[in-house]
Amino acid sequence: MSDQAIVTRLRDRPALLDPVVGWIDEEWAEYSGRSLQQTRERFASELDSGASQLPCTLVATLGDQPAGVLSLREQDSTDYDPGKLPWICNVYVPASCRGKGIASALCLAGEAVAKAMGFDAIYLANEHGEASLYGAIDYRVYKAYGDERGAQQLMSKNLS
Repeated sequence: MSDQAIVTRLRDRPALLDPVVGWIDEEWAEYSGRSLQQTRERFASELDSGASQLPCTLVATLGDQPAGVLSLREQDSTDYDPGKLPWICNVYVPASCRGKGIASALCLAGEAVAKAMGFDAIYLANEHGEASLYGAIDYRVYKAYGDERGAQQLMSKNLS
């Protein structure tokens, strides 16, 4: 197995749909309220989407093994800041693949896709702000957000 992650669009690796859906369901189903089948339908709908459309899910592989996922969407599960897009969400790397730079590689690939789609900035929300991996790759907090689920730091990165 190669130690170098390869990042591609999910639509180019449809065989990875089920592992990706499994990760998303396991990690966020309680939060999203979606069933496994609803999550599968949501991601399967991207397999036939155009190259310049949101949503767009990227998958990382190590060798032939799935190693992580990231989605670009018009909004995160919460519309934190209406009118700003695209949003990085669903970033997940299985425990066995962590510490290998996969999340960073996914984010950088997501930035390239967003820029190719014509966006001049990209957004995300997390609990840790600039003390996170996102801060390490130059995302900056521009606004704090809080609701019944807790506090989030809204971050952005200029792509121009």
